[in-house]
Amino acid sequence: MLFDSIDFKAMQAGLNALNEKQQVISQNLANQDTPNYKAKELNFEDVLNKSISDSDGDTNYAFRTTVTESEDTYVNEDGNNVDSDKESLELYSTYLQSAAIIQKMNTSIATYRYVISQSQFK
Repeated sequence: MLFDSIDFKAMQAGLNALNEKQQVISQNLANQDTPNYKAKELNFEDVLNKSISDSDGDTNYAFRTTVTESEDTYVNEDGNNVDSDKESLELYSTYLQSAAIIQKMNTSIATYRYVISQSQFK
């Protein structure tokens, strides 16, 4: 079925990872005026990793992410290194990636809906 397919699970995991990235970026933007705040960055370690199987024997897929703190750059004199232009651009890029995944999910669902509707008339 569609929702149990590897492709659909990968798209769900991708959306979850992108949501986490949006939260990290939003936190950075919210703290751009906080003295000595260090910008955080979400890194995707591996594209697709098998995680532990659940009790039904189904295999779940997830993106492995880590959050790191940037120490090497200083944008402001108060020790804060949040670059609002960079963060805003990264937030928009994340939005576009999410929109593309959602569009692909909608296309997959529409295809299944079409197949099901055509098989009912035969």
